[in-house]
Amino acid sequence: MVDGISFRLLGGCEVSVAGHPVDIGHARQQCVLAVLLLEANKPVTADQLVDRVWGEQAPVRARGTLQSYLTRLRRALDAEIARKPGGYVLAVDDQAVDVHRFRRLVADARVADDEHALALFEEALGLWRGEALAGLETEWLAGVREGLTRERHAAELDHADLMLGAGRHAEVLPGLLARAAERPLDERLAGQVMLALYRSGRQAEALEHYQRTRRLLIDELGADPGQRLQDLQRQILSAEVTAPAERVGTAHDRAARELAGAVRRQWTEEAGLRSLRRPQPLRVRWSNTRRPVAADPDVAPSRPSGDVTELVRLFRSLPSKQLVVLGEPGAGKTVLALLFTLALLEDLRPGEPVPVLLSASGWDPRSEHLQSWVAKRLVEEYPALEAKTASELVADGRILVVLDGLDEMPLAVHAAAVDALDRDHRYPLLLTCRTTEYEDAVDRGGVILTRAPVVEIEPVELADATAFLLSAGPPARRRWEPVLDKLRSDPALPLNQVLTSPLMVALARVVYTATTTDPGELLDFPDRESIEQHLLDAFIPAAYLAHPAAPDSRTPPRYEPAQAQEWLRFLARHLTRLDTHDIAWWQLIRSVSRPARALMVGVVAALAFGLAGGIAGGIGTGRWTGFLYFAVYALAFGSSMGLIYAAGVNVEPVRVELRFRGTGLRFLGRFAIGLALGVLFSRTMGLPTAVVAGVGVVLGLAAGLHVWLAKPADVAEVSGPPVVLRQDRTAALVLGLTFALALTLPSGFAVGVPTLDTAAAEAGAIDILISALGGALAGGVVGGVWFGRAGVLGIGFASAVAGGLIFGPAYPNVYGLGVGLAFGTVFGLSVAAVSVLSRAWGAFMVGQVWLAIRGRQPWRVLRFLEDAHQRGVLRQSGGVYQFRHARLRDHLSKTS
Repeated sequence: MVDGISFRLLGGCEVSVAGHPVDIGHARQQCVLAVLLLEANKPVTADQLVDRVWGEQAPVRARGTLQSYLTRLRRALDAEIARKPGGYVLAVDDQAVDVHRFRRLVADARVADDEHALALFEEALGLWRGEALAGLETEWLAGVREGLTRERHAAELDHADLMLGAGRHAEVLPGLLARAAERPLDERLAGQVMLALYRSGRQAEALEHYQRTRRLLIDELGADPGQRLQDLQRQILSAEVTAPAERVGTAHDRAARELAGAVRRQWTEEAGLRSLRRPQPLRVRWSNTRRPVAADPDVAPSRPSGDVTELVRLFRSLPSKQLVVLGEPGAGKTVLALLFTLALLEDLRPGEPVPVLLSASGWDPRSEHLQSWVAKRLVEEYPALEAKTASELVADGRILVVLDGLDEMPLAVHAAAVDALDRDHRYPLLLTCRTTEYEDAVDRGGVILTRAPVVEIEPVELADATAFLLSAGPPARRRWEPVLDKLRSDPALPLNQVLTSPLMVALARVVYTATTTDPGELLDFPDRESIEQHLLDAFIPAAYLAHPAAPDSRTPPRYEPAQAQEWLRFLARHLTRLDTHDIAWWQLIRSVSRPARALMVGVVAALAFGLAGGIAGGIGTGRWTGFLYFAVYALAFGSSMGLIYAAGVNVEPVRVELRFRGTGLRFLGRFAIGLALGVLFSRTMGLPTAVVAGVGVVLGLAAGLHVWLAKPADVAEVSGPPVVLRQDRTAALVLGLTFALALTLPSGFAVGVPTLDTAAAEAGAIDILISALGGALAGGVVGGVWFGRAGVLGIGFASAVAGGLIFGPAYPNVYGLGVGLAFGTVFGLSVAAVSVLSRAWGAFMVGQVWLAIRGRQPWRVLRFLEDAHQRGVLRQSGGVYQFRHARLRDHLSKTS
């Protein structure tokens, strides 16, 4: 490469050496150079060059013409345009190409301090000489131009934030006004204009700009401005605008970078577990659909394309940044969505939205706005992300929602989902769906995604299936080649049809991995259906031949294939009954029948609370009141908890972790409140000073414990099922410890130390009634928080019974402090256990024990699910597992 050479694409296509221009020929030849420069140091195939330079108007001898252009460019540039196995490569210092230098400067600016960032942004924006790739008109380059324009706009917004933060509003205002005229719907830009006008003493104009933007948003998008713009308007009205501690662009850029890193780690690991890149993904081709489900059937290239890279290029070229991918069952839609997400993340460009892959199955468009649901899912799956930041990233178009499996939503909401997605068309989106279900949704709802081209996954070609099956190594090659030779010689064989499905190709590779297996038996089946049933039947036994270690486990779990298949079959039927694809550990309790739940929880609660009541009634002394109290407590609390669990406990897990650092002052404040209440309670009972101090300390600890529960802070941690279970278990145990500490000593002293009231010879009916009502009120409030309406009735009733017995036949108290503390310990632990049972982890433990007793699941369910995920039987989607494909779930649920 010539020293001092520079390439410019941020304007017209120009080349200069030592400041002197170089003649690079006519526009079509410049297009060839532009493609090579945009892919500098990367191979570009001849087919790709032809497609990008000519598109559908390629001449008959396009390859010959291309060779001529390449020869002329080599001479003009005195440069090496090498032909390598992967295609043509232009070897160049990428910093000599203004596009790549612009991107590097912008990336550096976003991590620099304000002063250096300003200089870097100004240098980057100074590289622009006009419209990118001016004068080069091809479909592919037009898409690149659109993407570069967005990158420039994002850099200008970040630069404007810095200028405003530096008090240079007068300098930046003219440019802001010009850009706002071009992009009147950009809320971040509108906010910058308002702030610059306000700081220039033009408050009325700032407010008028807000109203104008609001009217446009309502007219064009049917939505009010976002919360941040509304807040700025209120601040301008009240003249209370304050400079932010951190520029918005920087804060959001940092959040987006951290999110992109977490998403990439998550799906890279998942792709590895599914062997999607070992050694290469199964090649999936796609083409424009010809079904009547797209507004413009000719937006995307009409010929099939070879891999996910071309899908990424297509998406980047779309002005709307919305695309629908359709396919038959088993066509590879989810895998394509996953690889699409990773491909974008591995080459994420400045200003591009972060792709986040979400399963559509949890969204109800009738009750939840897309933006709210996506923001909620972001916080659930990436808990270090603040809820406010997540919402703003979505609202600002910084998140590309890769929404997988519209067909996995309930049938009744398919049309509503399409309508909601079309109404919220300002958000970048890639949607996958089964072909028939999407066509039916469009027919029923009468609405299509008006801005989204629709492509359809093509059947796998035999050559691609062959490459994938033989890539398993020489042993596979020896066993598969005779089979594949027969398929090539006889296209009518049923196995040819089976291997057009990516799912079946993947299953065949797993089923016939062992060297003792013979794929030749697939040729003996009479039809496609019987072959597919055979592969589905054989998949689980084949997956459980090996015994991979679970994560963080020294000893790999060993499951017999037949037993594992039975457990998986039970899970598949459980999901079918719930009409869901998500194996959520907190929903396993719903696989236990209502009578079984009532029996298990009711008996345990009856024994625990019965023992506490018996102690209070003097069961250790042989008095009849002890047995009475045992029976009454057992009946009241056992029946209440049994009925509550029979009604159903449906609570989502809590995502928290223990964090002690920086909590000292808040803990001391809570501790002081608890201490004061404990001292007041103890003094009222007339307890000794030492006991008063002890009760105060215990209640102080109970009050302060929750300060140590905090939102997860590790940006690298994704909420997989084990992580979510650990976090909810932490919350449940802290809740239980809180009630154990809060109730053990106070209730013990209440029973074991006579007071003026309990020492009376007799208690009147009014005393019993007041005590019962007090118990009902306290129990009802706590029960309502724990279990909802059923808890108000159940816990309220049991607490009323317990409260009434305070003035029952066992009093006046004659048993002493020891008996009282025994009662307090048992009663406090029993209430703590009930509080744990109100949490997702507590309900999961109930379900796990019952299912293990019945042989429906192993004793360590989550370990089994983790192992199934490692084996490729399950896939992970956020905090839940799913069967690797809906057909596998359906097959298991129907077999016996």
